[in-house]
Amino acid sequence: MEKLKSLVPDSLKRMVAASTPDDLPRTCSSLLNCFSHLEPFHQMVKDLTDRERVLCGKNKDAAMELKQKGNHCFFIGDYTTALTCYSQALRLAPIDADDKEKNLVATLYLNRASVLHKMNLLAECLRDCDRALQISTSYAKAWYRRGKVNASLGNYEDAARDLIIAKTFELSSGGRRQIESELQIISDQYKRTEVSMVPHNENNLDILDEQHQIKLKCVTTANKGRGMVSPSDIPPASLVHTEEPYAMIILKHCRETHCHYCLNELPADIVSCTSCSIPLYCSQRCQIQAGGQVLRDCLVNHGIHENLSDNLKTYISEIVLCTESEPHVDIPEHKHECQGGNWPAIFPSEIVL
Repeated sequence: MEKLKSLVPDSLKRMVAASTPDDLPRTCSSLLNCFSHLEPFHQMVKDLTDRERVLCGKNKDAAMELKQKGNHCFFIGDYTTALTCYSQALRLAPIDADDKEKNLVATLYLNRASVLHKMNLLAECLRDCDRALQISTSYAKAWYRRGKVNASLGNYEDAARDLIIAKTFELSSGGRRQIESELQIISDQYKRTEVSMVPHNENNLDILDEQHQIKLKCVTTANKGRGMVSPSDIPPASLVHTEEPYAMIILKHCRETHCHYCLNELPADIVSCTSCSIPLYCSQRCQIQAGGQVLRDCLVNHGIHENLSDNLKTYISEIVLCTESEPHVDIPEHKHECQGGNWPAIFPSEIVL
């Protein structure tokens, strides 16, 4: 866009700067005539509209390059850079791309989970393991990593379940022996853990979980006009009122640091759009609410191993089919611009809005 602006003649720039709203048809026509003779303009249109070369599309080769860089950083202990590389690779990786007979996106989620575990970001690590398993249910390494992080969190029963499932899906005898060793360690840790029951004080139960209800009423004053007031005192840090914005767009300088849907700061385990490489989300919930695909819609049906008990099959289903309280989407904000020219990424915010 900046390159095209630099190619506009100064005389035309002055004409546009001095124009009024009534001059809009004339100035637009003049700009179109100017751009129609410029090869960069036609190239930009192709990049924005051609599905094979779309500017904001996925790119397996670039994702693989970032994955290799992330692997190198992980092995030398540079976990911060490795985390960045894997997140960027997830942004670019096509959902149906393979890497050594494994789904590339699932592999990247597992690699990032390993980094998050090293960085002691355990909740984030667990979420990435779940995302890998939503794509590849029989991914033994993802179940193994999930078991390890659940053990770190003290969830020994879930950790044991994860490792039993990992052992079932693991093909190599060496891998199964390692999982058996981990299971024994977890069993010993669980036996040493004393479960303490904290008695409830019945007199305090009514204050623990009850949210303070804020009641507002509309009033009119001579000096300030209409307004909302509370007839009673409002405790500090109380939520008084929420309302959805009529329209919004994330500013360019916030695109790498804040969720493109809820505008909250991004966590370490950021979620990308499954179809294009522009928006970033703080959770699968926001990604789906914005109009993105649910990961399980892209699953290859691996099936569940027949040797597993019914309880373990139910446990697997709860993890694989869970998408962080999947919401109902009435107005998908991103869907209309996905898989093509992402205009908010190209134009200034004020033009898009």
